[in-house]
Amino acid sequence: MTLRLKLLLLGLLTLVLPWAGCRYAREMESALREGEQNSLQAVAQTIAASLQGRTDLMYRERPPAQPLAPAGGADTDAPAANGTAAAATPAPSAAATAAAPAPADAASATNSTLAEAPAGAPGKSGPYDLEPLVLTAAPLLEGYSEDWPRGPAAWKYFNSGEHHRFGVLTGVYERMLFVLLDVHDEHPLFDAPGTNVLDPAIFGDRVWLGYEDPQGVQHQVFLAATGPGSVTARRVEIGEYGERTASLEPRIRGAWQTTPQGYRIELRVPLSMLGRGFGVLVDDRDSRGALPVSYGSLRSDDLHTLGRLIVAAPELSSYLAQFLQPGLKLSLNATDGELLARADALAQTGTLAPESPLLARLYRRFVDRPGERQLIEASAPIYDRDHKDVIGALAVTQSAQRWIHLRDHALTRLLNFAVITSLVAVTAMFAFAAWLALRLARLRRASESALTGTELVTSFPETDAHDELGDVARGFATLLSRLNEYTSYLRTLAGKLAHEIRTPLTIVRSSLDNLESEQVSPAAREYVARARQGSERLNAILIAMGAATRVEEAIGSAERVRFDLGPVLSSAVAAYGGAFPGRVFHAELPGEVVTVDGAPDLIVQMLDKLVDNAVDFTAAGATITVRLRLEALAALIEVDNPGPPLPPHVEGRLFESLWQSRADADSRPHFGLGLYIVRLIAKFHGGEAAARNLPDGTGVRFLVRLPR
Repeated sequence: MTLRLKLLLLGLLTLVLPWAGCRYAREMESALREGEQNSLQAVAQTIAASLQGRTDLMYRERPPAQPLAPAGGADTDAPAANGTAAAATPAPSAAATAAAPAPADAASATNSTLAEAPAGAPGKSGPYDLEPLVLTAAPLLEGYSEDWPRGPAAWKYFNSGEHHRFGVLTGVYERMLFVLLDVHDEHPLFDAPGTNVLDPAIFGDRVWLGYEDPQGVQHQVFLAATGPGSVTARRVEIGEYGERTASLEPRIRGAWQTTPQGYRIELRVPLSMLGRGFGVLVDDRDSRGALPVSYGSLRSDDLHTLGRLIVAAPELSSYLAQFLQPGLKLSLNATDGELLARADALAQTGTLAPESPLLARLYRRFVDRPGERQLIEASAPIYDRDHKDVIGALAVTQSAQRWIHLRDHALTRLLNFAVITSLVAVTAMFAFAAWLALRLARLRRASESALTGTELVTSFPETDAHDELGDVARGFATLLSRLNEYTSYLRTLAGKLAHEIRTPLTIVRSSLDNLESEQVSPAAREYVARARQGSERLNAILIAMGAATRVEEAIGSAERVRFDLGPVLSSAVAAYGGAFPGRVFHAELPGEVVTVDGAPDLIVQMLDKLVDNAVDFTAAGATITVRLRLEALAALIEVDNPGPPLPPHVEGRLFESLWQSRADADSRPHFGLGLYIVRLIAKFHGGEAAARNLPDGTGVRFLVRLPR
């Protein structure tokens, strides 16, 4: 792994800053959520306290609350003559229900599974009570149920036996009560058309609506139709002379449609007409004028309501709306969980929670926890005036946009700073790594060139730097300077030794000459011969030691001429046959003229060293090939000598000074200067020398490339 990559990975550790920022943002979000939760709880408790004992808003009750008549028994305290509406009650009851069950049987005519609840308990529904849904839109009055919610739990069912049953679904939208009746009747029957609606002989199936007005007075109206279509409620009134008339009640209108199971009625009633009581009674007849089967949530004797209408006053929504803010929803529920009123502004975004920018939404992906709810909810009970009983519950829901915006604002600033800091740190460390790698590369190139040149280079880069690399560079420069001094000493040592030894050697040789001319004993003459051999060997050593010095001097004083390389190599190869009779020499020369700039004597001396090296490593009788090849811009001299191949570790050191690879010593002195001289001469001519094994592995090929 490179130093640059290591520093880059080290710089990437700064990415822990954005990670820490995300962790901090989550903690901040938890703190904000907890604070918003507490604030929302305080809001819920404040609004709930303002609604304490307000049954007039929550359940449209009058203070003090009037208890409802118990279902299933006679109501001896019910009003008998309360004006026109009360006087109208006995007439339709007698005409329509002459054979109706006794008052004691009215409760048994309803669903026997329903249990009576104490009348007048706010928020607690009984079996006859109706709890309208809070509708989001007004249903279209056409007698169909497509516009109504599909929840079956909101229906109330009443029945008389197995074949008489109806369900009622109520809902409130703004200031209107909407009623949907679904009557199961095997033989639905309409009134006879074109007759008096109060004539008992033409009575078909009829529906009675009973309600209590805001002043506590009971009223009854009925619905009758001669066929499917729109229908308007009628009120039975007693005239001045006792005549009965059925006048229209235009405020209560709807539609009557037949169904495969019976018929369905959809109607609306203004809430301003209604108090706390509301009920429905169905007169089911199998033939016109027959006695009906009456069942529902009205008493069959006087059509008074048995149940309550648990619905909030229209003013309750306006009351809740004054506490509403963008991103907030207020829901007021009865004690059984039924929704009474709702004010919803969750979808609104205020000035404190505008749309978050794109970068904030991107950061949000790293902070938001999967599955976490984006709403805050709080609830508070609503008590009666005595603060004893719970009459409802207020639920406050707030969207997360407000505190998410606050979090996003802080998170964006924090992560922007962390990311920019990380990018700057990584870029700076990468740039520093690149600069450091560049300086190290310069040191590496300088060290490589210093070790591979003809002489050591003592000038080193980065020596002026005042850091650790500068210390290293100065250390290298000092080392190379001392090594250069030592190398220079070694280079001149051979010449100095040769010069110093030559005079004593001359004295020894002359003394031996004189001794050989004297008469000595045979034993002494043997010692003289040995001394002669040693002096000759010592002389050869002196000649070899001075060869490199002489070549360097010759190179320094050589004059360049342009000459043909072919004849020079041809004459040299011809002479090698006589100099080395134990070897066979073969020359491969091109037929064209090959001219180069240089010194012919140095070329011959270079070839002598190559051939002398080839003779040392080839067996007797082997063929040494000297070849001259042409390239586009150079002439290539090759010497192939069969023998052992080069080991892989010596190819780069063959042409160094004072280095040799001979394993066995012979009688001739070797100092590792021959191939070094070859490199010096090749470099003088602007070329280079190299060595490689033959392709078949039978020997070594030495190459000298000279520019043309």
